[in-house]
Amino acid sequence: MEDLLRNNYTAHYDLPVCTEPNLVIQTNETYFEVEDTVTRETALHTINGDGMARFSNPNASAITIANYDKFVTSLPNDFQRGKGRCDIIVCDDGRNLILGEIKDSPNIKQHRKKAKKQLYESLTTLMAVPQFLALTNNKTIKRCCYFNKQTSSPAILTATTAFNRLSLIFQDGFQMNYPAIEGQNFEFWEYLGRQTLTLR
Repeated sequence: MEDLLRNNYTAHYDLPVCTEPNLVIQTNETYFEVEDTVTRETALHTINGDGMARFSNPNASAITIANYDKFVTSLPNDFQRGKGRCDIIVCDDGRNLILGEIKDSPNIKQHRKKAKKQLYESLTTLMAVPQFLALTNNKTIKRCCYFNKQTSSPAILTATTAFNRLSLIFQDGFQMNYPAIEGQNFEFWEYLGRQTLTLR
């Protein structure tokens, strides 16, 4: 993934090779969480509750987490200005390819709308790169995901704890309809609170 971004992506868009340091993190932890820090860095946590996006990796697969936001922000202003970008790309050595937008905010509805736009624009920009398209052809689980560490109660409820029970029942997140993303052969998923994406 790192070479794809630094070299293939930049070559496709006729940009200088990216020399930004610390674009990717690698792990084979069976459980990890990812945090998008205030300094736009991606932090990896293995303690439950320390991060924002939760991942289960039961096969201990080799996982690469690319800081896509940091990568795009490092590119020349004329290219990256106004370009929607998600926070991370998660790719394993098996079937999974995940684009993720990460939040820790109680304003889930507002951020969901913005996250969809960022994910779709990121996906469209990436799919134009032949090497990324080739990568997607080798993956069977392809998701654009909105992660929010916060939970929210459905409109008819006022207690967040009641919704927390719902997120415990549906621990693997919610697949939601989003035709623009589905048109690119990806699915749109939402993970709130303790919901966890399992890399199968």
